[in-house]
Amino acid sequence: MRIRGPVTLAALTIASCASSKHTSASKNEDCYYDCKPGEKKRAEPAGAVAAKPTGKLTPAGEKAAGFRDAADLLDKAQKALDGGNKNLAEQLFSTAELLTGPEAVAAIAGVFREGGPVRITTPTEKVDPAAPPQPKTVGSSEEEDAAAKVPPPKVEGSLTGSMTLDGKAMSGAFGLVTLEPATGKWAPRIVKHRAIEQRDRTFLPHVMAIPVGSTVSFPNFDGVFHNVFSSSPLASFDLGIYKAGEAREYTFAKEGIVRLGCNLHANMSAYIAVVSAPAYVVTDDAGKFSFKHLPPGKYHLKAWSERSKAPITQDVTIKAGSNDVTVGVAGDAPSGPTPDKFGGKRG
Repeated sequence: MRIRGPVTLAALTIASCASSKHTSASKNEDCYYDCKPGEKKRAEPAGAVAAKPTGKLTPAGEKAAGFRDAADLLDKAQKALDGGNKNLAEQLFSTAELLTGPEAVAAIAGVFREGGPVRITTPTEKVDPAAPPQPKTVGSSEEEDAAAKVPPPKVEGSLTGSMTLDGKAMSGAFGLVTLEPATGKWAPRIVKHRAIEQRDRTFLPHVMAIPVGSTVSFPNFDGVFHNVFSSSPLASFDLGIYKAGEAREYTFAKEGIVRLGCNLHANMSAYIAVVSAPAYVVTDDAGKFSFKHLPPGKYHLKAWSERSKAPITQDVTIKAGSNDVTVGVAGDAPSGPTPDKFGGKRG
């Protein structure tokens, strides 16, 4: 296979990365595409044939070169599929798809993507590459109310609390606490448009809470490709491969916890808590949380940590003035890297 220009080099790099184990940031990822003069370029994949100086290609020549490379990748994708490596086969197919455009290979896409999350095929959107990084956590109903200038209740109580994990103090993990009135109804919260970015091969924020019906954009700020996906039954989606300065988005219509992964980088994970409760907050990494403006009354409190399989529920009574609570959650979530988009083990 010949390397012809930055787009083809990027595609080859994805193919090379796809066949390796995802243990850490690879030294072979120094420059995926759009290398500038003086920057370190990645070595060619094993077996690649060095390009011969042929002068500037015509547009037709560029297209033909891309299709030849894509054909080679499709052959490799079929061999990987025949060998039982469905995840590698899909990555090789997606790399070929970058070169040909989705229409050219649409008829066989299902062969490689069957059994995976729902593929989102909307066009990518441009994002500002100079946008500053986001914090590690986002999600507080009271911060949203303050920004919207919602007046606090005339009579109010506050609630401070801490979360324990298997009976021990929380450390190095974030959680979520929500409050629902034990009786009566409440107005649904206004949906939001948030972003979880891919930066420095991590997701930011790492934990985000949003109201049901909110939309999240997933911009890429890295010099490498990413493939954001979720296999959660609440929100199963695959955003595909796209480079820096691009984004796709997804609307979260069901309540629950959604775990995110990157199919090209097994170390990347994040969580979206989709909530219907009128009051919610993401804890700090020691499990501390607080609500400052609550109408007194009885509430159902739900709590979850990123090390827990599912939330727990307990009843609390909020009196006027200060209140305090300790919440215990289980550390029963599976450890290790996020499985790939077909449920295969990585790492």
